[in-house]
Amino acid sequence: MKIAIFGIGAIGGYIAGRLTKAGEEVSLISRGETLNVIRNSGLTIHNENNNYTVTPKHITDNPEEIGIVDTIIICVKADAVEIASEMIKPLINKNTIIVQTQNGLTASQKIGQILGKEKVLEGICHFGAQVISPGIVRGMANSPKLTIAETNNDKTERLLSLQSTLNNAGFNAVIPESFQVDQWAKLMAVSALGSIGAITRSNSPIWRQIPSVVEMWIKNMEETRDVAKSLNIDVPYQEIQDRIDNLPQGVGSTSMHRDIADGKPSEIEHQIGSIVRIAKENNVTIPVNSFIYNALLPLEKLARGEISA
Repeated sequence: MKIAIFGIGAIGGYIAGRLTKAGEEVSLISRGETLNVIRNSGLTIHNENNNYTVTPKHITDNPEEIGIVDTIIICVKADAVEIASEMIKPLINKNTIIVQTQNGLTASQKIGQILGKEKVLEGICHFGAQVISPGIVRGMANSPKLTIAETNNDKTERLLSLQSTLNNAGFNAVIPESFQVDQWAKLMAVSALGSIGAITRSNSPIWRQIPSVVEMWIKNMEETRDVAKSLNIDVPYQEIQDRIDNLPQGVGSTSMHRDIADGKPSEIEHQIGSIVRIAKENNVTIPVNSFIYNALLPLEKLARGEISA
């Protein structure tokens, strides 16, 4: 399969490394130091005790150099989806599919508005990855889980083909009965972990030692589940219980938390911000989420230059 991956950070780099190692024809779209390192030295993956370096078919900041591909996986942050969608037009013909992997709820809609909604497949990454340095990525799972789906939850030939390709590369590619339930479960988890980390300025191994903060984290997830219910999306409570049982004891932070802590623009509007807005539209009371969102908003607006210090 000819695959292009746009955005070679932690998630994009890890997916690219596994697919290339499995023998797929993978092209990477990146920029800056990451582009230069991979062009000169290859893409290096650290995964448990299995370290390897792969050479992609192309590594470029100009998609026109790649040509038409079968599948495009967009791995940029949610704010950059529209820019990425415009840039990948030279890679697309009538049979090309585009897989979104962004946190939040709106990426596939934005991609579809630019490139055609019939081309878009939904994707959720349930694994962690970390950029050690440009062009070197550490994976956090031996069998990393990916959820993939058609927006209407049909099990199409193209979806099954992608599932086979991903599984052949060592992923655990799952097609759910309802993508929307999985999407809200992921949003519930990542938004709660990121927002509690950002508001307490600490990783989960620290705040998990304080019962009242753990209680606030659980309430945060319960509120998000209530918002999903207002849209007739029933996230099983077991999803919350699973997070409680597996609360990270390692690094225990998310990119949103780290970006806010570093004074960078974050995905706050695509995570907790979207939960707050949908709750307001549907008359759902979510005091914990609302407080955290508004408490973090000044830092976000400062990072984006929308207000002054």
